[in-house]
Amino acid sequence: MATAGRPGKGAARAHEQLLAGVHIAHDGDALGQTLAAVDERSRQSMAQQALRWTYLLRSRQRWVREAKVREQHQADAAATLRALGLGAAQLQALGQASTLVVRVPYQHEALCWEGRVFPWEYVLAAATREQRRAAPGGPRPLTVIRELQVQHEVAGAWQPVPRQAVVLPAWRELRVLFVNVLPSELAERWTVEAELKNLAAALPREVPAPRVLNHPSLEELVTELAARPPHLLHVAGMDSHQALRELGALAARTALVEVASADALDAPLQRLPLDEVLADARRLQDGLLLRGTDGAPRLVPAQALAQAIAAAVGTQPPYLTTLNVWNSAARLAPMLIAEGASRAALGFQDAFDDSLAEYALTLLLRQLFDGGFDLPDAFSRMWAEVRALPESVDATGVTLWLDGPVFVDPATRAAHAAQGRRLAVRAEAATRPASAEVRCEIEPFRELNYAVLHNAQPLFRRFVLSCERFQDAAPLDVEVAVHLGAEVARYQRRVKLRQVREKLTDKIHVPLTAEVARSVHEAINTSLHVCVRQGGEVLYHDSHRLRLLPVDQWRDNRRDGRWLPSFVLPRDPAVVRAVAQAQRYNRVLRDDPSAGFEGYQAVPADAIDEDALRAVDRQVEAIWATLLHDWQLGYINPPPSYSGDLDSQRLRVPSTVQADRAGTCIDLALLFAACLELVDIYPVVFLLDGHALPGWWRHSSFQQEYQQMGAASYSEVVQADAGGSSAANAQTVGWHAGKASWAEVRRWIRERKLVPIETVRLTEHCGFIEAIESGVQALAERADYDSMLDIVTARRAQVTPLPLLKELP
Repeated sequence: MATAGRPGKGAARAHEQLLAGVHIAHDGDALGQTLAAVDERSRQSMAQQALRWTYLLRSRQRWVREAKVREQHQADAAATLRALGLGAAQLQALGQASTLVVRVPYQHEALCWEGRVFPWEYVLAAATREQRRAAPGGPRPLTVIRELQVQHEVAGAWQPVPRQAVVLPAWRELRVLFVNVLPSELAERWTVEAELKNLAAALPREVPAPRVLNHPSLEELVTELAARPPHLLHVAGMDSHQALRELGALAARTALVEVASADALDAPLQRLPLDEVLADARRLQDGLLLRGTDGAPRLVPAQALAQAIAAAVGTQPPYLTTLNVWNSAARLAPMLIAEGASRAALGFQDAFDDSLAEYALTLLLRQLFDGGFDLPDAFSRMWAEVRALPESVDATGVTLWLDGPVFVDPATRAAHAAQGRRLAVRAEAATRPASAEVRCEIEPFRELNYAVLHNAQPLFRRFVLSCERFQDAAPLDVEVAVHLGAEVARYQRRVKLRQVREKLTDKIHVPLTAEVARSVHEAINTSLHVCVRQGGEVLYHDSHRLRLLPVDQWRDNRRDGRWLPSFVLPRDPAVVRAVAQAQRYNRVLRDDPSAGFEGYQAVPADAIDEDALRAVDRQVEAIWATLLHDWQLGYINPPPSYSGDLDSQRLRVPSTVQADRAGTCIDLALLFAACLELVDIYPVVFLLDGHALPGWWRHSSFQQEYQQMGAASYSEVVQADAGGSSAANAQTVGWHAGKASWAEVRRWIRERKLVPIETVRLTEHCGFIEAIESGVQALAERADYDSMLDIVTARRAQVTPLPLLKELP
């Protein structure tokens, strides 16, 4: 590549040797240490570890705030590397390096896929963290880069594919292409305009403005690439997983999606209902949604996309492709390199803060131009700045893939350095000076669920203030106000910029009173007023329409669905009455006239066996008996929500369920969960496609085991192959385990640690055991499962019940 490599000490041309397996290289070892041999057993071991760590990390919100659990995972990371073949001395050498390169061979997609999907960035960082913290002179940061050594067969022998040096044109001839893959159906809720503006601002003045393609078809994308092969290609929007889920929340599940019958680019297309695609892990592959026939979305898998781009650009692939979409690091990025569609590609391992991702990518471009197109160095310097930001704590891995080695022999390095100096001089002449202007990136949500406000969640999708010369910037005054009748909820703050960007998205809260909450019985349109001043100058001043949903309305989507625990109301008077009524059943079932609802205290700490756990189950059965015999409930459809979206539902509080003697499946699930929470038995709520039911942990230690994810191997709960992984977006908050958790949930049920119960059977006068069997059966199919909400974890995260202790009118 034309990027500047780094000299490997005493390793002349070692970087050109054929790789038989995954290697970990550093500046003292250009070839790198072999992690796994090519035999089937070693590959299977790496595949198991890759699946385990993939699921563990995509569920990290469950355990990341527990220091002891993090320390245990650090020890597990070191043990994993040892199991893959690294000795103590080799681990020591890795801990002394500031840059590590994971070198992965590629012959075809099905071979060594486990090395591409493995979350190396976290495992290597965690395994060496303590050593790097104790480094002389202070903690030593670590940058992990990946190299894909593409191999081809020549005269019956495999050899690395030779790569030609990239020759960049004058800046005025540099071509930049911005591809917006956001489906048109989502354009009203999502936008990439700010991202395009930031990207253009990062380019030197002489570079022409980026060309833009908005939600193109594959044919339109190929035509553009063939006519004007870009030197820099940027993809913005959503990957296939996120886009299909968002479409499922907005459009009918019967809406059609074009999918290929096979992975090949020329495979025949077929139209399938959206819900069928979402339910089939074999069809839901890593890729992008482009525009298909008649405007319907078309799922283009990663390899087919790469093949199409490679055919279009021919011998002029982009120098760098940046993929600002989730789940793009494991397949989308490396497939571009494997097929010759790009010389380097950057992607994200899973979810990533949108504004932080945009900042990181624009910073990478600036560092790239300023540093003479030394991509590894630009990536390292980008990470150094991103790590200094407060919000980087919640960031997940950014992965850079290269088609050539980072550590090279001195002669190659000297040639790269000379080219880099020429480019740096050119960039310096074209780079605009740092600006003292403060930029406001403000994008409010258009509709809010009251539960979001109740739990102090953001009003904005993005609220970022930035300034290149932040040291010289005067303080800023920020004011946000929500108008609701005669009441105004207001937020005010003076901000002194202490870094290039100040993210206020998660800091702006305007809590509404409980009385206001109870007064909102139908959705109302109000206004959100925003003003940013700097001294006497108004930098931003606008009023935005805001639709506030009624307090009892819940939206089952990626952002609002997680707040369902706020609708579990253990202090509702009806719940208190139900538990009091259940006392007599509890005493009879446990054959103890003095028995009470003592929750898990009924199980001796030193004797957690099946007989002891039945004391917990009988407390649950007593509550079931009360609701079954004393309440005599029926089923009823939900109240009208008057929402244009398909993800909204009005929920009945327990007092209303008792008064009406009826409820929906989710009303009954929330009622039962509230009763369990009141007696200190940890409830969960399972969400299925169009259905909900509750469950409970049979002991607090079982819930703790689930929370820590430390005792068992998780490789068995993930389905993965060369085309995709079932772990995509497993968990975004600690209490809400997504669709990828189905196999794990089923395992907890098989081990008799977690029990589901079908509360709709209360309306059918069904017995306790039969209702449990129905609950187990309801969770039997992966296709029907959506997620599980763990109520006690939500409470620990301060997700509290809504202020609805009295019956709604």
